[in-house]
Amino acid sequence: ERFVVEIKTTAAMSHPHILPLFDSGTADGFLFYVMPYIQGETIREKLNRETQFGVDEAVRIAREVADALDYAHRHGVIHRDIKPENILLHDGRAMVMDFGIALAVSAAAGGRMTETGLSLGTPHYMSPEQATAEKEITARSDQYSLASVLYEMLAGDPPFTASAAQAVIMKIITEHAAPVTTRRKNVPTNVNAALAKALEKLPADRFASAAEFARALADTGFRIDSSTTGGNGDVARRGLRTWQLAVAAVVLLAAGAAIAVAVVRSQVAPPQVVRFVVPTPRLFSNDLLETPFALSPDGKRMAFVAFDSGASIARLYVRELDGLTSTPLAGTEDAINPFFSPDGREIGFATGSDLTLRKISATGGPVSLVVAGTRVRFGAGSWGDDGSIIYTNGLNQLGRVTALGEKPSSLTDSTTFRFAGSPIILPGSRAVLMTAASRSTPSAPNIGDLYVLEIATRKAKRLIENARRGWYLPGGYLVYATEEGALYAVTFDLGRLEVTGSPVALLDGIMTGLGGRARVAVASQSGTMAYLAGSTSDDAVIVQVDRRGREQVILSAPAPYSVPRLSPDERRILLSMPDAKGYPQVWIHDRASTTTRQLTFEGQNVRPAWSPTGDRVAFNTNREIGKNYIWIMPADGSTKGERAGEGPEIRGTAPVSWTRDGKWIVTDGEPERRDGAGLEDVFAIPTSGKRTMRAAVATPANEQTGEVSPDGKWIAYISNSTGRTQIYVQPFMAPGGPTLISEGLGAEPAWVSNDELVYVNTDIDSMVVARLQFGPTVTVRRSTLFDHRPFRSRGISIRSYDPTRDGNHFIFARQVRQRSTVEPIVVLNWREEVKRLMAASGSKR
Repeated sequence: ERFVVEIKTTAAMSHPHILPLFDSGTADGFLFYVMPYIQGETIREKLNRETQFGVDEAVRIAREVADALDYAHRHGVIHRDIKPENILLHDGRAMVMDFGIALAVSAAAGGRMTETGLSLGTPHYMSPEQATAEKEITARSDQYSLASVLYEMLAGDPPFTASAAQAVIMKIITEHAAPVTTRRKNVPTNVNAALAKALEKLPADRFASAAEFARALADTGFRIDSSTTGGNGDVARRGLRTWQLAVAAVVLLAAGAAIAVAVVRSQVAPPQVVRFVVPTPRLFSNDLLETPFALSPDGKRMAFVAFDSGASIARLYVRELDGLTSTPLAGTEDAINPFFSPDGREIGFATGSDLTLRKISATGGPVSLVVAGTRVRFGAGSWGDDGSIIYTNGLNQLGRVTALGEKPSSLTDSTTFRFAGSPIILPGSRAVLMTAASRSTPSAPNIGDLYVLEIATRKAKRLIENARRGWYLPGGYLVYATEEGALYAVTFDLGRLEVTGSPVALLDGIMTGLGGRARVAVASQSGTMAYLAGSTSDDAVIVQVDRRGREQVILSAPAPYSVPRLSPDERRILLSMPDAKGYPQVWIHDRASTTTRQLTFEGQNVRPAWSPTGDRVAFNTNREIGKNYIWIMPADGSTKGERAGEGPEIRGTAPVSWTRDGKWIVTDGEPERRDGAGLEDVFAIPTSGKRTMRAAVATPANEQTGEVSPDGKWIAYISNSTGRTQIYVQPFMAPGGPTLISEGLGAEPAWVSNDELVYVNTDIDSMVVARLQFGPTVTVRRSTLFDHRPFRSRGISIRSYDPTRDGNHFIFARQVRQRSTVEPIVVLNWREEVKRLMAASGSKR
């Protein structure tokens, strides 16, 4: 009853800088009060992110809070618990929360207006009279607490700090706060003077009201007489007061109740770490993608990509973590790599077909195009608090746009980094964490190292070797994932952008994809974490599948095989597989002897293709000066081989095919004229004469994966000219326009005869055969063969299989990974666990 009476007094207050109370009462034996929901953050949250405020901003906020306090004090209400956690910033404007709660709780405990409030005060912001348990607490106590908050906004720490609450209180009682200008030189003289006066030990030495404190903060001419201030005044007077207060403190501490017990009781136990599984529809998870889910910055909401019940295409879902259902977002079909805006109200994502950057409200609504041509690739995106979005572009480098859709700009380039991705913008949008592989620093090809890049200067420095992605946790922690599916933490100086400690293991057993992409998300503001658990094995077996989908294992020893290619006589199989150092190489498996030998050793070598005679192999390599070219090498490995021809540099993931007549090698890449837009064309390299790369398919859209028919007349390829990735054919190196072949999304085309083309329908993840009849127009009849999902895909542009010459069978790498969970595991208050593990390791901040 006392609680309700007191809180009703507070509810009568109305002020623009006071968060109002709507209602209060009891329910099921609990007291409750109701406040409006306000979108924003507290001063504490901003301090955790930025350490200090701008001087003008800090002074403005303090004056707004002082105005609210003056209003409350004139109505007989003292807050008693002013601290950064109780001041909300809504559109930059201060709103004081929990007004009267301290008094109401004190009243419920049997006290009245004269109750000290000690048990509810926060040690760093207590006034000396609260700390010494004085019976009468006046409005000037709130003034002292506000001055402590302003001091921290300017200096980065409150006036008094120590490792224990009792030590903080002792300093408040016995020591004088150092002038704020000793911590930050550009604080104006009047602000320094106003703080010194408001932080006086005796309430009578402070300002008469909070309004006077606010006026002094704004008055550039305000000064104080140093002979009358405890902070800078008469030594004898200060010493006497200090001695008196010290004696009082010793007596109180000896008594054991007024300070020590009360403070210990006031300490809130650390939040409990809680783990639970979030039930979801079937998650969409491609080995090349970063992760199928994301957490809102406040850790209260999850977005994920999954399939509707019985559906063949995935879309975005949103789930409140305190709710029981997941809501699909209309219009987000084909979404991949979701990420939240800083306020959690919007979700950015790419579309799998055209990799265009889009956004939608987290509660649903129309989908907006952020900007065309962004080509967001597999490293997802990150949305900064300055409105910018940083993403991995089509060149596997970092690009930057604003959410309003300005022209994309490049943050990294391929002359410095072989690849750069997995961006996470740090608080303040000054810098971004990224996983990158420097051209000057050797590293595992698919892993890279964790770097921090200053956005304004484009300067990057390496932080952690062999890391896949990093996040910053408030409190000074850098968390990162490894290719083995483990998480580590290390102390990190956000101001200097430097690692300051040694790594500490946090968690292992996280599911990973290609190149160790850990299926994990971290909400940096709240410290909530989510991940998929499972084996990190990337093994597969090689199988032969007939047109009805029946399998026969032909290479049963599990290994990380991918992209198998049959020799023309079908006795050998080219395979892509990493060597002992983790670098991708080309291997040859002999079916008769069941032996597998490594063909390439120098650099990184991927996407191989047989010559029509089976005596040579073409593949993509970076063996020369760190760039990617098409290379030809004897299949017996007798010579080093040579570059296939001259032309523009090819992306590292570019596939290779060889025409049946042996006259052309076909690949794709980005023409220099596109100026880093991430849009590619299909090229052909002649194998005799002047071997200069020529355009085979070139439009303003994005074309990839050229495959020439056995008779050499037609080329099949994928294009996003309609906004969706589909299969087309057109005359090869001859006049003629394109014909659409696929129905719905299409990828991975291959010819089985001059009039039959197979491909993967990615709408339903099935193998499809298209029977073509050529005439004045091309007619198409399609039929579905079998389910493609069991087989490893390396992306829409890289064919995951190879047909036999008669077209009746297909060679696949079938993944054998065992996954222990297929639903996200969420860890609430994970930051507390990180802090505990760091402390247990002896790591120092």
